[in-house]
Formats: sequence, C-alpha cells, structure tokens
Amino acid sequence: VRLKLILRTVAVSESFAQSGFTMLTMRQLSKLVRETGPVFRFGSKGKWGMGVAGASRMSITTDVQALESPPSFPPIFQTVAKMPKTAVLSDTSSTPETVGKDGAKTARYVMEPPAFPRTMPYGYGVSRHHISPMELDVTFDPAVHLQIEAPDGVVSDDFVDIPFPMPEGVKHGFNFAFSKPFRLLSDEGVRALQSVIDANKQFAKSSERIPRCLRGLGYRSKFVRDLNFDPQTIDLLSAMAGKPVAPHGMHMNMSHTNLGRPVKKGEPPAIVDQWHVDSVDYVCVIIMSDLSQSVGGDLQVLCKKDVRDNLDFLSKGVTPDLEHLVRTIQYPGKGHAIFIRGSHVLHRITPVLEALEPRVSVVNSYMSRNVFDADSTRYRTFVEQDPEHVSKVEFSRHTAWRVQGMMQYITQEVEWGTPKEELASLMRKAAADLEKAAALVNQEEDDILNWIKEEGVDKQMLK
Repeated sequence: VRLKLILRTVAVSESFAQSGFTMLTMRQLSKLVRETGPVFRFGSKGKWGMGVAGASRMSITTDVQALESPPSFPPIFQTVAKMPKTAVLSDTSSTPETVGKDGAKTARYVMEPPAFPRTMPYGYGVSRHHISPMELDVTFDPAVHLQIEAPDGVVSDDFVDIPFPMPEGVKHGFNFAFSKPFRLLSDEGVRALQSVIDANKQFAKSSERIPRCLRGLGYRSKFVRDLNFDPQTIDLLSAMAGKPVAPHGMHMNMSHTNLGRPVKKGEPPAIVDQWHVDSVDYVCVIIMSDLSQSVGGDLQVLCKKDVRDNLDFLSKGVTPDLEHLVRTIQYPGKGHAIFIRGSHVLHRITPVLEALEPRVSVVNSYMSRNVFDADSTRYRTFVEQDPEHVSKVEFSRHTAWRVQGMMQYITQEVEWGTPKEELASLMRKAAADLEKAAALVNQEEDDILNWIKEEGVDKQMLK
C-alpha cells in the first residue's frame, strides 16, 4: 500500500534530516505519526493521503523510492535565532532605534539564510533553455578541499589592527573592515575549483570596470554551491565580521571569477579591477594563481571612512596626498583568501606588470543575516552584469527575504505593550524597503554605484 506522507525536516529525527529522505518501516511510520500527529486529506484525483501537519510531501512505499521533488539546496536545519535583547547593533544599522534601560539599542532579528532556488533560470540571456548543470562536476568534500587556517588579525573600520580571535573586550562595538590573509582552500580544493572555472570559461564576459569575468557558477556547479554554503567557512567569516553572515541572496554572485592574462616584461599592464566599493555587504576573495613570479596584482585598500556614494571624492580619485592611506596586501599563495567589507572599504587590484600565468581570483559574496542591518545591495550593478530576467527576480527575492524577517520579528518577537511609535517604525521600514525595491525593478529609480576609472585602460576594456 502506497502512503503519501508529508515530512518537514524539523519534525523528523536527525537521521532523516541529514539524508533528506529515507525508507521507513511500518513500525517507524507508526511511531512518527504518533509523535507528530497525523493529518488526513484528499490527495490528487480525490485519493486519501496521510501526513504530518505542515510538512513537505514525500512518497513512502515498502520499497526504496526516490523523492517526488528534490530537497531544496542547501538543507537548513538551524532554527531562526534572535540576538540577545541587550546586544548593541552596528551604527550602520538601519534598524529603528529603540533604547532600553541600559542605554543599548534593542536587538533585532537574525534569519535563516535564503535557500538556493529549486529551479534554474534560463541561460545567461542567450539560451532559451534552463541552465544545465555541469556534466562532470566535482563533489565538494570539506575534509579534502578546505584547509582553514584562521588569520592572525583583522582590521576595524577605524583601520586599527586587532588580533584574531578577537579579545572579549574588543568585540563590544567592533565594526569590521577587512582581514589579514588566511588559508581557505587546500591544494586539492584549488585544483577542483579551477576545473569548474575551466569548464565554464565560454561564459566569460567583460564590463566597463572589469576586463574579463565569469558569473553564475552557482547555477551550474553543485561544488560551487557547497563551497559557498560551507558551515565551517561561514562560522569563520561570521566571527571576523562580528555578526552572523550568509551567502548573498542574489546567487549569480556565487564565486564570481576575475580572469586575467599573462604579461611579459615591457607589455602593457593587465587591469584586473579598479578602485571601487562593492554592491554587496562582504566579499571573500580567494586567489587561484601563483603570484610569486608576478609583479603587481596585489589588493590595495584605502584606509579612509565615508567614501561610499561620496561623489566629490570619487570624482577626484585617490590623489597623491592620500597615498599614505593606501595599504597593500599580498596573498601568500594559492588557496589563500582575504575577507573584506567591500561595501564600505574602497579597494582595487593593482595592475599586473609581469605574470607568467593569468591572475585568477574567485569572489564569494556574503550578507548580514540581521534583516534590520543596512543593506548594501545595489540593483543597478547586477542589471548591468547579469541577464535582466535573472537579476530582477533575484533582487526581488532578496528584498522579500529581508522583509519576511521583519514581519516575523513583529509576529513572533514584539512584546505586549510595545510603543505605537516603534510598531509604526517597524512597519514603515518594511514598507519603505518594498517600495524602494519596486521602484528599482520597475526602472522608476536608479541606485548606480560610482567607482574610480583609472586612466589609460580604455583599450584593454575593448579587447
């Protein structure tokens, strides 16, 4: 007898949750129904079905059966967490400011990361077919492909070096700027990720700022998805940021790859990326090349606050009188990374003057899971880089995820007696975010993010 059983991950045992599906004996099925409570309803074509209330559907038979629909990726087993009520938010938070008895702002809501889409978009504005997965994708194994070695320090947004892990006394009021270099991928991890890049180079494109880049790898490679969602990596990045982070909700950003070229001595330098701030909160930049025989290609940051959207400053660029504020960071080798709050720190890659091999870097994008933190996402950037039929849906989903968290905060966490002004402020914040996103998607407003164009690179951009 075939039974239609509705399963929800949080309603089943840990073993079920880890596998996503399993074969149940009748004894196990009976025990599960007793513990969670059965729900009888009409199934398709008027047939009776039995399941657990509020859960997603799965077929159970006396033989092994495949899922009727694949589980969402990645599986999320952690429940929604909330920050302590006395926690102090960053000064950059857009949270409606509510002060408690101890003078601290009321904490806000930390959401589960948005799950990866269950369906693929159509292919990169060219193909009318859904983006197909790679035929020979690598299986991600953190024990094989990661070699996590935490950095020995991070830098605050006041550009002060701080040891890492951070001392307890420093964490209070800390705002992150960037990390020191640290090892993330093993040698095998570098080879595996490079194989994914090589298999997708035909999709590379250029932009006004970047001569050659590759986007959308998350939609073609499960290896890339698993790497971006790796919990060990996310825990490390969250510890550096001083708040819970997650892969950015616009998944075309997964493992954005900048592709350089070899440069012989005396040839024009290769431009990699020019002075800019990012259109996402944080990025983790992984170097994939051996730079030991290269000249140039280093990360530079400007140790100056309040440069984002400062049109007067950006129009002048990094002038000689600011050179003492420029800090150059070199990668020790392949597989090393730098984590940076690129939305607030002006940075660039120095032109490559000499290189035996192309400089290749992979950029993984992250965001704060506190839905009341200021959102640095700029829609215009992704409309220019990605197919519109993808970017407009991704941005809408990203905004909806944040507003969903705001509404959950109201429905689940707001206490009786909350002042009407605070309630109104919460709802107006959510409404304002939706109105802003709607205006951007409908091309009624523009949120262009300016950057500094370096001289003498026009010809390279046309190659």
